[in-house]
Amino acid sequence: MAKRQWFPFVSRDDHTQPGGVNDACWITTKLYAKGNSVDSPYLIPNEWICGRIASCLCLPIPPFALFRPLGKGAIASLRFSTDQTPPNDTDPVECVKADSFLCVGIVLLDILIANNDRHEGNISVDRPVSPRDIRIFDHDQALFGCRAGKGIERLESMKGRLGVSAGPKSGGNRHVLLDVLNTAQHFQDWYLRFENLPDWYVNDACDSVVKLGTTQKEAGFAAEFLNKRKKALEGIVNQHKKEFKSIRDWRLF
Repeated sequence: MAKRQWFPFVSRDDHTQPGGVNDACWITTKLYAKGNSVDSPYLIPNEWICGRIASCLCLPIPPFALFRPLGKGAIASLRFSTDQTPPNDTDPVECVKADSFLCVGIVLLDILIANNDRHEGNISVDRPVSPRDIRIFDHDQALFGCRAGKGIERLESMKGRLGVSAGPKSGGNRHVLLDVLNTAQHFQDWYLRFENLPDWYVNDACDSVVKLGTTQKEAGFAAEFLNKRKKALEGIVNQHKKEFKSIRDWRLF
């Protein structure tokens, strides 16, 4: 069962307007916002689609939203603190020890979205040893990748591939949990959850970013890619079991 995720309570103002809800208050916090750039032309589509899918699967991603500062598109997510980015103190071995179920879900999400950039710096923990809260963020290198006009080409190249092993096709960083995940126990539960992710939900997430970095054709291709891939996850993993260096109990499942 997914754990409840708590985020920082930064400040509070009394709710004094008459006729309001009893004991309500205003909460002020800070957001981290970013938009498409020359180096990351698909940033908004990648972050939005991947974030929507992660949220639907109850994976621990910070709350986020689209907005338009000065007429330009951007995506904003809740900051982990008021004055600094999350510290890079994540130990993947400790994450697996603390919550192997969640770690399997994170790996399968990244395989689904072909995220070749999952490293210690974009998994946040509340404490390095025996973490109680594990959160994931930064998916700007997933799905369409980061080469302008090459989004469909990138998705085509990921078909049937693991996409997270830093091989010659997927590139990027080898997934930080891939070599330390040491059980196959939770895979079947997660396969079922991914298979039950509604096609219409994926379609809606992809349609939402048309003209925010993607064309209608690119968005449609991504939806088709994801809807097929979520049903093929088990087969993809089975073809690449050797990449999971620490799992010895595949035969039991």
